[in-house]
Amino acid sequence: MKLMHAALPLSLGTLALAACAMPGDSEASIGPRRAPEGYAVAPIGQGIAVTRLGAGFGYADGAEAKRAANAFCGAAGVASGTEDNFRAPAWVFPGGCA
Repeated sequence: MKLMHAALPLSLGTLALAACAMPGDSEASIGPRRAPEGYAVAPIGQGIAVTRLGAGFGYADGAEAKRAANAFCGAAGVASGTEDNFRAPAWVFPGGCA
């Protein structure tokens, strides 16, 4: 019985240290962001501008631009709203990444 009690603090201590070493969701997303293949993303003030390589975006391509911005921004996604706008050949998301 004494052996069991002695092992318990060791097990709990090891578990606590292991939890500290495991990367969390926020740590995994740290690092340089990359534009999805076929797109370019550039900072504009606090926001981002998304362009399609080759043929630029048109006004009707806002949904595609938003998907590319979401892919660039990662899990939090793009901070999209009523201020998003088209400036040929790019879609601009003034809120940047959420």
